[in-house]
Amino acid sequence: MTVSAWYEGHTDTPVIVTTPAELDALLDDVAALDGPQLVQLLQNGDMAKPDLSVGFDGGRGVLRYAGKTEEFYSKGGTFPLPEYGEVMYYFVTGEFEYPDDAEIPASDARAAAHEYLASGGERPTCVEWTREGPTP
Repeated sequence: MTVSAWYEGHTDTPVIVTTPAELDALLDDVAALDGPQLVQLLQNGDMAKPDLSVGFDGGRGVLRYAGKTEEFYSKGGTFPLPEYGEVMYYFVTGEFEYPDDAEIPASDARAAAHEYLASGGERPTCVEWTREGPTP
């Protein structure tokens, strides 16, 4: 499967990923950005298919899997809330709030991205999910 990826510095033209090594390089680039950052992964660049957003902030990560009618968020609860009280990640210039218990180890977020690539865009099974979004 081919995945198109958009993230800080790659918003006009996506990065195309077809191999696990290319995905690792992409995730390394996102993890090296300042602060909590997101990358959006789309199957073959198709906005009509479910997408996976993967976020990194040091040793922490988050996931959001969005289909046509429902969204799922990673469920962790192993990390305390950030000192500013919200789990917030950034996609280019936008901020996206995640549920309070959405942060998981960055290695688990990376594994989920690899499963998304290998499965052809299915929701990864290597992590726990919740349908509950952030509290408004």
